[in-house]
Amino acid sequence: MRRMQEGTHGVFRASVYGKKWTSMKQSGKRTALLAGVFGVLLLASGCGKAQIGYIDPHRVEETPQIKSLDDEMKEKLKEMQTQAENDLKAKEVQGAKPEDLMQQKQQAVVKMRQLGSSYDQQKLLKVQTAVGEIARTKKLDAVVYNAEEQKLIRLGGVDITDDVLNALQ
Repeated sequence: MRRMQEGTHGVFRASVYGKKWTSMKQSGKRTALLAGVFGVLLLASGCGKAQIGYIDPHRVEETPQIKSLDDEMKEKLKEMQTQAENDLKAKEVQGAKPEDLMQQKQQAVVKMRQLGSSYDQQKLLKVQTAVGEIARTKKLDAVVYNAEEQKLIRLGGVDITDDVLNALQ
C-alpha cells in the first residue's frame, strides 16, 4: 500500500507541475517574474525605499542614432536579399537541383537573420550603456521599460527617457 501511495504521489506531483507551467501564458510568466524582481529589490533596499526609473522605449526608438542603425540594417538586408535572388536565378539557369536551391534559400535566410540580430544587439548595447550611466548618476536601483501599452509603473518612479534621448544624440 505504501508503494502505491508513493507512486501515485510522484505521478500526481509531476502532472500538476507539468500542467501548471505549460498552461501558464508567457505574459503571466513575465508578470510573475517582474513582481518577484520588484519584491526582491524592495526587500534588499530596506523597507521599500528603492529608486526605480523608467523609460519609454517608443521614444528611444525614434532617436537619430537608433534610426540610423535601423536604416543601415534595412539597406544591408535589401542588398543581401537582392544578391540571394540573383544567385538563385543563376543556379536555376545552370540547372541546379531543387534541393540545392532550397538549401541556398535557407542559408540566405539564416544570414539575414544573423545580420538583423547583430544590429539589434548594437541598438540594445547603445541604449543599455546610456541607461546604465544615467541610472548611476541618479542613483537608481532599477530601470524598466514602461511602454504605453503595458505600463509597469503607473505611479511614482523616475522618468529618465529625456536623459536617455539626450545621451543618445
